[in-house]
Amino acid sequence: MTTIDTARPTNLRLQEVFDDVLQALLDAITRHRVTWEEFRVATEWLTEAGDQGIEIPLMLDVFLSSTVDDLAHAGDGTENNLEGPYYVPDAPFLHHPYVLPQRQDEPGEKLHFAGRVRSTDGTPLAGAVLDVWQSNGLGEYSHVQPDLPEFNLRGRLVADQDGCFEFMTVVPVPYAIPTDGATGRLLAAMGREPFRPAHIHFRISHPDCEPLTTQIYFEDDPWLDADVAGAVKESLVTPVTRWADAGGGQYAGCAYDFVLSGSATAPSALRAG
Repeated sequence: MTTIDTARPTNLRLQEVFDDVLQALLDAITRHRVTWEEFRVATEWLTEAGDQGIEIPLMLDVFLSSTVDDLAHAGDGTENNLEGPYYVPDAPFLHHPYVLPQRQDEPGEKLHFAGRVRSTDGTPLAGAVLDVWQSNGLGEYSHVQPDLPEFNLRGRLVADQDGCFEFMTVVPVPYAIPTDGATGRLLAAMGREPFRPAHIHFRISHPDCEPLTTQIYFEDDPWLDADVAGAVKESLVTPVTRWADAGGGQYAGCAYDFVLSGSATAPSALRAG
């Protein structure tokens, strides 16, 4: 006779969350009287998604991440926003004047992005590190689009002694998330558009404050109110101004000041732990 080991350690947090998720699924199956055929189709869809590498992270980003993101916001600094599935660690540190790495003929309008990093008590955060990444003027990310150079439009820069920073890049554009996989098929079946508004990603860190991961969006983007990920926050939307340059061309400019939670004069509880 097999003896069941009842002394096996239990992750109570995992058990509580799993039980609630399972019960919610069972309730939905019961309420909608899901058939065996529908259950089989769902099983095949999940199997397909698991076999396609990026599809599970993509699906979680589209349907769940924005809620987790809302819960994570401390409330006293710049609002956080999704990291997204396209972050790549160890982007190169750039040299001043900062220009995100790009090809000579990089698609997209030139963009000058400037701002400042400070703590919630107003202290400029000298030496704050900004890890920046974005898509190009065709909505493509390096390390995702195979023909783009490594770390294209990705880089790290350092705020000056006043917490100020500026860099040159290109204006990103709205883009559709991949639609040829399981997530795209699910969105199409529900009649939902797959577009994200244009945005630039930031991960900002300083030794005396809590790190911030967020995205900055642009006014007048047609997809601000219809983001497939439901991630746009009004406080993260900035206007874009356009000027003529000395050569008769045009470039765009925008500014955004970031506020990191915690105090530059007193380490946060997170760091103290």
